[in-house]
Amino acid sequence: MNTQRSSFFAALRTCVCLVLLAACTGAAAREQSGDDPAVPTVLASRGKLILDDDGSLHRGGKTIASFNDGARLRAGAGAWERAAPKSNGWRSTWNREMGHTPVASYQGFRADNLVVEVTFRYGDITKPWHTQCFRIAADDRPQVTGHVVSAWANPNNDFIETGFLLQHIRKTPKKEILEDLLLDHQPITVEPKVWYTATLEIVDDESLFRMDNHVAYAKAERIRMSKNLVSLTMGTTWHEIKRVRIWQATANPEWVAKKADALKSRKPFDPVVHDYGKWDSRTIRDRS
Repeated sequence: MNTQRSSFFAALRTCVCLVLLAACTGAAAREQSGDDPAVPTVLASRGKLILDDDGSLHRGGKTIASFNDGARLRAGAGAWERAAPKSNGWRSTWNREMGHTPVASYQGFRADNLVVEVTFRYGDITKPWHTQCFRIAADDRPQVTGHVVSAWANPNNDFIETGFLLQHIRKTPKKEILEDLLLDHQPITVEPKVWYTATLEIVDDESLFRMDNHVAYAKAERIRMSKNLVSLTMGTTWHEIKRVRIWQATANPEWVAKKADALKSRKPFDPVVHDYGKWDSRTIRDRS
């Protein structure tokens, strides 16, 4: 009888251990792949998934990562490496001899309306020249030199105003500015090493950018331009990206009813033309 009881409890302990191991393994797998549910959209309704970059594909330098239906990724600026040996996350780093700050560029598709969702985090500032900065840009290259929509979560990079921003910029092929509009400018508060999910929704002439409790919104005819590239730009401290998903989108029929509530925390802002001649680091930071 004692032998049977001992065998029963031994088997029970084994089952419990297997269940716990499976749970831990599943949690670890979710952490590796960034397998999190998509953030609910407001302005847009998600359509066809263009790509899902869970970090499993290699990148950096001349390496091109290819997804389904011809979509591909080039991480050509800055340095890119695995965030940890068993992680699918990727860490960007930069030094002052590298030229442009780190950029990951997704291309090989065309869409007028998009939903872009990125899970990322900022690194610590440990050097005087370090900056924390994250941008999602939607482009139409080579038709437009510049960005149809730039969405900035910019705590301290003085390349542009600090804050939570939406921008439209067009240049000549020689990089002379034709039009540079600050479409929205909101305050920003973030912490290093904390995971954030930024979502950019673009439908017709409207764009909604959200991250945590931050909200930026713009309505401008220029936003209607077709898009064939989405790029992610980081600052000069390390930044980590865990997952990137891009969908084609359609208008959300509930947007009109939800708009006021979705924008209630947003401070009023009228689009302005950038005047770079008036900028210095002090005035830029004061404006945020």
